[in-house]
Amino acid sequence: MTKNLFPFSNRFSSLGEIQSENSIHKTKSDLIESGIPIIELGNSNPTQLGLEFPPSVLTHILSNLNVSIYDPIPEGLESVRKEISSFYTNRGIPTNPSNFHLTASTSEAYSFLFKLLTNPGDEILTPNPGYPLFSFLVGLENLKEVHYHLKEDPKTGRWVYDAESIANTISTKTKAIILVSPSNPTGSKTTESFWKEWESFGIQLPVIVDEVFEAYDYSGDSHFLPSKPNFPLFVCHGFSKMLALPQAKLAWILNLSPEPLQSEIQKKLSFITDTYLSVNSFIQSASFELLPWKTMVQNRIRTRVMRNIATCLNFAQGTPKIKTFHTPEAGWYFLLEFNVEKDDEIVVLEILKETKVSLHPGTWYGFSHNRCILVISLITEEETLEKGLHLLQFFFK
Repeated sequence: MTKNLFPFSNRFSSLGEIQSENSIHKTKSDLIESGIPIIELGNSNPTQLGLEFPPSVLTHILSNLNVSIYDPIPEGLESVRKEISSFYTNRGIPTNPSNFHLTASTSEAYSFLFKLLTNPGDEILTPNPGYPLFSFLVGLENLKEVHYHLKEDPKTGRWVYDAESIANTISTKTKAIILVSPSNPTGSKTTESFWKEWESFGIQLPVIVDEVFEAYDYSGDSHFLPSKPNFPLFVCHGFSKMLALPQAKLAWILNLSPEPLQSEIQKKLSFITDTYLSVNSFIQSASFELLPWKTMVQNRIRTRVMRNIATCLNFAQGTPKIKTFHTPEAGWYFLLEFNVEKDDEIVVLEILKETKVSLHPGTWYGFSHNRCILVISLITEEETLEKGLHLLQFFFK
């Protein structure tokens, strides 16, 4: 007798084999369970790498909160939105508190925007190479993810946004376009010249810009946002990277769309946020005291990133097996392409087994299976990075 399967939502069928564990994760878990220490070069969680928000300050701020009264505001506390608004105004992007909706994360911000803009079966354009979480965020809304390709500059080796390539990927089912600037893991940026070209096309589709890494822009043409776009534009950001507080669960949607569309959007977004009311009062009340620590937190991270970039460059220059590399202009990641004839996941697995060094294969981020690109986190503790790269050098001899 055939056992009937429970009728779960069909949306899970579009997400692939979500319950299976890949060989890299399984091998790593087995090593850890056996008590074998792992040299982790792929971790990008600042709270686990000595870059956390100052614990004593955080404890002091949270212990002095008075949140005994619950007064739900769908858009989020106006005092918090006012403070965030001033952050954008100081960047030359005039905003006011009414332009913002607070969310519990940028992932939730995407979910709300997808509810606002799409119907089941519609398409969302995302960058490739890019952040692998998008496939789940899109799929869980019964939508289809369609990739547009970042362009690899033949002179510099850097990956850049190409307005024409994005425009050519649009179909009649496209309902929104996602741009991550600076992007994960390529550090690609939406520059002022990119936006001038994009606006010249006259495309009126909504654009969502994820700028969580905006503080980590080191060189080259800067990350840029148009202050008065002629198309619907949403910006997502949050405390996760800004304050190294992923556990705070506070992010926001900035609506820069032109009027009269902007006002209508805000009304509908308020209905969505009022339905969920997901941002807790504690972190909202603490925000005014947390935000002044932004510069200190970001400077610590930037200092480590710059030191680790120098370490990675020295490694790359002294390792003949490396085919291509470049100094990242933004973000938290360093890309190394190796001149080997093996699949990158096989290479990462062999490295893990032989050296106990863990890093990410580029195919997890959408790089071609025909290239062996490995991804290293630039916020890794400096001694750990040096030790890991030393072992990698021996592995590739």
